[in-house]
Amino acid sequence: MGELERRGEQVHVAQLPDLYLRDRDPRVLAAPARVDLGARPPLRVGERIDRALDSFGLVVMRKDPPVDVAYHNALTILEVAAESLPVVNDPTGLRRTNEKLLPLEIPGAAAPSVMTADPHVVAAFVREHEEVVIKPLNEFSGRGITRLSVRDSSLDADAVGALAAHEGQHVLVQRFLPEVALGDKRVLVLDGEPIGWVNRIPAEGSFRANIHQGAKVEPTELTDRERDVIDAARGVLAERGLAITGFDFIGGWLTEINVTSPSALRQIDRVMGARLEERVVDWLVERAR
Repeated sequence: MGELERRGEQVHVAQLPDLYLRDRDPRVLAAPARVDLGARPPLRVGERIDRALDSFGLVVMRKDPPVDVAYHNALTILEVAAESLPVVNDPTGLRRTNEKLLPLEIPGAAAPSVMTADPHVVAAFVREHEEVVIKPLNEFSGRGITRLSVRDSSLDADAVGALAAHEGQHVLVQRFLPEVALGDKRVLVLDGEPIGWVNRIPAEGSFRANIHQGAKVEPTELTDRERDVIDAARGVLAERGLAITGFDFIGGWLTEINVTSPSALRQIDRVMGARLEERVVDWLVERAR
């Protein structure tokens, strides 16, 4: 947003409840916004204005999870808007995609996994792989992720409790990757091309490598395997209109492809000495009407 403003573009912001349909006319209560990185909060927002969505040049859909009913209702409105202006990422592609499950569509990319709501399946998977992580499907920043081990004295009861904590909903259970101690690599991918990357090291005593969970960041490099995995994902990303994404790698395994709100651009800028926002904005402006 700051880069767009630097180039003289007017940026407006809206939240999910600000979107609405009047018959088949997608509209929004949008507020002009200014970025001031020296202020807290750094975003200065004006009065909301009722406008047709197609009066803008482009819409960026960037909303942190949870991916819930409100999120999907907003996608319904943005799908109508996408008939007359660019929406990034594509709302239909967002509706079809789960960030935790998308790596399973790339052959050989993800660690052994099971998606289930049955504690017996969880316990059996733990016995097979000895230690696992349990991830909610529609959260972010490490929220709700837990570990379960075959060494736990009451594994079956713990599996029941783990699913109860997620209110009996389906979860992703994945073999624990001890390489996380060496970092969780975030790769920002634009239109199928990796443009920047950073390694996130978990805080002392934690296995969560999310920046919001206290992880520190350091420079890193992409391996040949990681580049191959990104190349293999290019087709499905393009077919679904998922142009701005964040790939997460632990020990070479692809653990997530963030499509809702891929972050860490500032951290990547810092460790790489880059200004990736310029490249992202170049791409957005080229696609705006």
